[in-house]
Amino acid sequence: MNNDIWPTLRKSFFAGLVVVVPLAGSVAILWALFDWVTDFLLPRTLQNHTNAFFYRIIALTVFVFLVTAVGWVTRHVVGRRAVALAERAVARVPLLNRIYGFVKDVSNTMLSGKKSAFQRVVLVEFPRPGVYTIGFVTNETEGEAQALMNETVVNVFVPTTPNPTSGFLILVPRAQLVEMKMSVADGMKMVISVGAVTPPYPRKENGV
Repeated sequence: MNNDIWPTLRKSFFAGLVVVVPLAGSVAILWALFDWVTDFLLPRTLQNHTNAFFYRIIALTVFVFLVTAVGWVTRHVVGRRAVALAERAVARVPLLNRIYGFVKDVSNTMLSGKKSAFQRVVLVEFPRPGVYTIGFVTNETEGEAQALMNETVVNVFVPTTPNPTSGFLILVPRAQLVEMKMSVADGMKMVISVGAVTPPYPRKENGV
């Protein structure tokens, strides 16, 4: 009897982790973001006050109101012109222009509802023939690079693992790409997990 209990408890524990860890991680990230925003808005004396949480709620409310107001203004001509002038000023400041451009690109991708730059997942022979890696198609190759080729080539980003923010841009002939059915999100999960997380693949009806 005891021999059956411990394996069951162990399986139940790990099954619980699968549910609890993502939920707890999401709450922790939101809480850290809440602290970061309110710490930025509140004076240090109020951060350590006995009613600090109450003041943080007020600060967050003010923050949401101000962001909404800025968004409303920028939807009109005067606001768009003001933003354009500010961006031109930032573009003239060394280093700051690079940082601002990077942060703007990331925030636009995450917050504006635009689709990711990655269009689909492919297998590509890299870094040598016979060895395959996961890549993400970013665009059809155009311009001089395509004009110099005798066949149609595709821009493919091959990320490093487990940090996919760096990688290699390779131009691959379309015929040499192996198209995959997994989503970009699943492909990224596989890269970040160093292959430990493999998205399920539905089998055909005949079991092949």
